[in-house]
Amino acid sequence: MTFTFIHAADIHLDSPLRGLSRYESAPAEAIRNACRRALENLVDLAIEQKVAFLLLAGDLFDGDWKDYSTGIFLSRQMGRLARHDISVYAVAGNHDAANRMTKALDTAANMTMLSSRKVETVILDALGVAIHGRSFPTQHVAENLAADYPGAERGMFNIGLLHTSLDGREGHAAYAPCTVDDLCSRGYDYWALGHVHQQEFVSRDPWIVFPGCIQGRHIRETGAKGCVLVTVEDGAVNDVECVPLDVMRWAALGVDVADAEDMSAVRERTRNTLETEYELAGGRPLAIRVRFEGASVIADTFAAYPERFEHEIKALGAEVAGDDVWIERVENGTTGRRDLAAMASENTAIGQLLGEILATPSDPDEIHGLSALVGDLRQKLPSAAFGDGSALNLDERDTIERLVEEAKQMLVGRLLTTGDGK
Repeated sequence: MTFTFIHAADIHLDSPLRGLSRYESAPAEAIRNACRRALENLVDLAIEQKVAFLLLAGDLFDGDWKDYSTGIFLSRQMGRLARHDISVYAVAGNHDAANRMTKALDTAANMTMLSSRKVETVILDALGVAIHGRSFPTQHVAENLAADYPGAERGMFNIGLLHTSLDGREGHAAYAPCTVDDLCSRGYDYWALGHVHQQEFVSRDPWIVFPGCIQGRHIRETGAKGCVLVTVEDGAVNDVECVPLDVMRWAALGVDVADAEDMSAVRERTRNTLETEYELAGGRPLAIRVRFEGASVIADTFAAYPERFEHEIKALGAEVAGDDVWIERVENGTTGRRDLAAMASENTAIGQLLGEILATPSDPDEIHGLSALVGDLRQKLPSAAFGDGSALNLDERDTIERLVEEAKQMLVGRLLTTGDGK
């Protein structure tokens, strides 16, 4: 017997895309509905491929809904699957467990949400499949849920459905931690995992897979996002295909300007990099963070007027692909070719000023009055400015350190590109 199923996770339905809402050229409607459109693509794929069933490995939702339209939209999509006799088996993840409103609506008739009290096993006799899974009972699950999963059902294709951080992944909280050995010991054929937003094939014997999220929501979720389409033949995995579902994509690109002599050369390299990435995205809208790197004779100019430089690069993005490319941020990682230490040691006004700037501590805690200034900014800026992936997330020490370094670069650049500093 041959059949196919889809494994998806971390849909985060109606989660906002962060980092573009304040960009005046970004299409607000497309950003707002990106997660819904990605879910529609998932349902379209399931119907087109005539899959036997769909697995959702947690975080279908993204905390509490603003209203019931989120649940109604999901019901509509589940209804589309039901009309094609496609069943859905899911476990709740940490974000689902935090959602109080999900308890107010019954799940669709073709959707089975596995128990949060204990591991539940669903037997699909017609396919010879056993699906084992357990939902999160609360938002924070520190225990190893995999330890309670039963051994494989003899003579069946066994699937483990689990929301977990496994043995730890960068950028993801430790939820339901377990080891690869814990999973292998159960004797299952396929482990359908969720929680980690980057697609990863942890093992192929047995298959242990994180499909990643279906739609990137900020600059930390770059690249193609989607699901995996699994083909089972004679009780064993025959093929696993990665299928992109995202409707817009995030990218972090580096542009080396080490030997660029002028801004014309910088623009040309940037244009080529943007065009290549846009082509790789298959024409999808792109939100791009561009970082310039290398030792360059024009590095001081970049640093001196960062806002002017950023707007020039954003205009280039619009030139390359119109409304389909937005430059989310421009980072200057270049270094000048001047010997700053030697210049700072000179007994001149510029040398003394340069020395003072370079002597500014890199550690924010050592800068007098900075903590009070950051606290004041926190009161003035909207809360949206501090979201995950935001360039102004002042809750993160890395952000403060970056802003301090950028300020130093700007002061040095302006000092060396004006007056006697040229």
